Amino acid sequence: MTNPEQADPGPEIERLRAIVAEFRHRLETTPDALFPAHAESLLRLGSLLAGRGETEAARDTVAEAVMLLRAMAQIDPAAFGASLAAALNTLSIHLSDTKDDEGARIAGDQAVAEGRAAMAAHPEQARFVLVSALIGRAGRHLQDADIDATLNDLTEAVEVYHGGGTEAVSFLGPMIEALHRAALAFSEIGRWAEAIDARRLMVSLFDDPPPPAMVHLLALTLQQTAQAMGRDHRLDVAENCAEEAVSLARMLDAADSPTYRLFLAQALGSLAGRRHNSGNDAAALEVALEAVNTFHEVIEKDPLATVPSLVLTLQSLTAILTALDMPDQAASIDMQRVHMQATLELMLRGDIPAN
Repeated sequence: MTNPEQADPGPEIERLRAIVAEFRHRLETTPDALFPAHAESLLRLGSLLAGRGETEAARDTVAEAVMLLRAMAQIDPAAFGASLAAALNTLSIHLSDTKDDEGARIAGDQAVAEGRAAMAAHPEQARFVLVSALIGRAGRHLQDADIDATLNDLTEAVEVYHGGGTEAVSFLGPMIEALHRAALAFSEIGRWAEAIDARRLMVSLFDDPPPPAMVHLLALTLQQTAQAMGRDHRLDVAENCAEEAVSLARMLDAADSPTYRLFLAQALGSLAGRRHNSGNDAAALEVALEAVNTFHEVIEKDPLATVPSLVLTLQSLTAILTALDMPDQAASIDMQRVHMQATLELMLRGDIPAN
């Protein structure tokens, strides 16, 4: 059944406006009085106005609620501190919506400060208010390309989140979304260490064993970092990242081989290339051979996904064998590579089936 309020918020908006008008009238006769229901009505009204696209009216309405809650919190911070932090966080969103970036930054900073203060008195009430405020502020830092501040706020948000026990599950989605968005942004600008940190924070949200999807994202980011570090000639870092990616891939393969066997082969192939670039060709040969064997195990299941990575691994294996002074074996592997490359081109053109 459709909720009439969802279909048309107009009547509820008018009802709340009447309530707010009545509270304002009371304040004219008793200016020192404070009514929590007044602030609650304003916040509800602001939410409905924002949903109807009246962004400036929503901003002004929530700003009025913040003013009231600030006065209440000065009198009884333990009772109203968390509500003030939540209202400030909401106000920062509305200020952003109306292009007042500086006002949004100030309100967001105040929301975090009030949330931290409220945590000392009533952590059960303030915990997820503070988490939300930290996530919101991290998003603004990210827009400003302040990478360190973004990661600091997200790290604190995860720490606060962990104290929530079973109730924290309700806030898991926003935490994952914020960390995933940050990891992608860090990767796009080449801040690989921070991208890995964001992925590790995502994994840390879960009890052991974490969901395979979270581990997979971390391993993929490690692989991307290894490639980037290799291009920058930071070979030790590249190899370390590739090693960890393989360890995670083995864990995923052990838990669900049909899903992650190809990923394990790709991770092994990447590690072989990293070891070869570092001059560790004997160790590179070992993992390259394992990678090729693993690719052959899965190639019939999904050749179009498998062959491109197999071609790259065969190219690395040719270089490894050449470096180890094994020219005949290198030539044989290179012939396999050429054949696989030709097969891939035929599949891409549709001349042979891709499955």
